[in-house]
Amino acid sequence: MPKKFNSILLLIIIFVSFLAVGGIWARTQSPNYIIWADDFSAGGSENSASASYLLQDTIGEGMILSASSTSASYGLKAGFAEMYPDQYLSLSAGATAVDLDTLTAASTNSGSHTLTVDTNAAKGFTIKVTGNTLTSGVNTIAAIGGTAAASAAGTAQFGINLAANTTPSVGANPSGTAPIASAASQYNTANQFAYQSGDTVASAATDINSTVFTVSYIVNISSSTAAGTYTTTLTYSTTANF
Repeated sequence: MPKKFNSILLLIIIFVSFLAVGGIWARTQSPNYIIWADDFSAGGSENSASASYLLQDTIGEGMILSASSTSASYGLKAGFAEMYPDQYLSLSAGATAVDLDTLTAASTNSGSHTLTVDTNAAKGFTIKVTGNTLTSGVNTIAAIGGTAAASAAGTAQFGINLAANTTPSVGANPSGTAPIASAASQYNTANQFAYQSGDTVASAATDINSTVFTVSYIVNISSSTAAGTYTTTLTYSTTANF
């Protein structure tokens, strides 16, 4: 009787958001509007006025997101009143499970799903992946590790990437309207796969538009790999950068 392998990759997606709020908010809002420009201790007074309006002049306050005058001891944020919109960070998955079907030593099995990330966090975000390699009882299929390598049928391997591949034909490059995020260096090369728990798989250093990543999985077995149903649970988590 030939050995029978059935590999099912289970994915659990966790959305983690740590958002930086600069200073004290004094936002005025209703169901119909938001005024971003309210602030505390700005200085100035309503010295421009008419029967219809009052203009409150400001002294100091932030310019963009960083101090414009600095020394070893201080930073002065000179300019008009800062107006920061609420910061957000979202991560969603196109699927929560991927079935890699029956494995044989003669060919590579593969599958994929999407991850969509979006944020206006000023310093961007980081997505990490954690979890074990494929296991069946005490038996495992070796993870490729943190250094990317090509898929090799007949060699026990488990790996992922976030690129458009031809060997095997699976996956897609990150997409969206610029600016978008990018995959980490060991996961962004076509036909090269890696997997190491705790690795960063994607990130951005600034705010981005919605970015769609396609996470592709490959698994190979050798002729000596023990038969069984191999599974794993991977967790993708995202945090805002500070």
